[in-house]
Amino acid sequence: MIGVTFQPLARQIPTPAGLFHLCAMDISLKTNAGLFAMEFRAAAQEMRATATMRALNKVAAQGKVAGSRAIRDVGGYKIKIGRIKAAIKIERATPGNLKASLIAKGRPIPLVEFAARQTSKGVTVSVKEGRKLVPGAFIATMPGGHTGVFVHDERKAQKHRKVNNTRGGWHQLPIRELYGPSVVDGMSNQAVQAALTQVLQDKFPAILEHEHSWLAKRVKGRGR
Repeated sequence: MIGVTFQPLARQIPTPAGLFHLCAMDISLKTNAGLFAMEFRAAAQEMRATATMRALNKVAAQGKVAGSRAIRDVGGYKIKIGRIKAAIKIERATPGNLKASLIAKGRPIPLVEFAARQTSKGVTVSVKEGRKLVPGAFIATMPGGHTGVFVHDERKAQKHRKVNNTRGGWHQLPIRELYGPSVVDGMSNQAVQAALTQVLQDKFPAILEHEHSWLAKRVKGRGR
């Protein structure tokens, strides 16, 4: 049996565009080698720890893939799976620390990445539960080459008019880019966590058994 815990972490960082939430979700995969002492009675403590470490690291790697797919399919994030994987890092277990972690980090994802489509009424995007319309939004490419979904920002427009003493047209008004949820938000979804936990708990026993058998054969081969 493998224990799976989800620990949310978050902090805010200032940027020229304002405050961004830099969030993290630490998914800890931990087991106690002592729980397998009866099964591994004839094995040395070092070999038990090594087998457990290798199994934790392998199931963490598989968990990263499974978690990314769960966020996309269960969580409804219609973005490229490579984008999700890139936001999930693995902290590997060691013989002295039999714990592996999947850590999801990242800022909100630009809304344009959620299959954004321009319509006459605004922009539609696929976020979580089906396709949604963002009225009045538009897709544009900035001079620097970045493409995003934007809206005219009336609050900035009022400041712009006051400073420049001009009414101006809509084309002159400041705009603001829109963002969707982050990968961390997806990992925080209870349905995603349940799907990921099931995968990890189903796979870990077989991986652990395989690693122990492989190490036992290796030790036996050296003893000949």
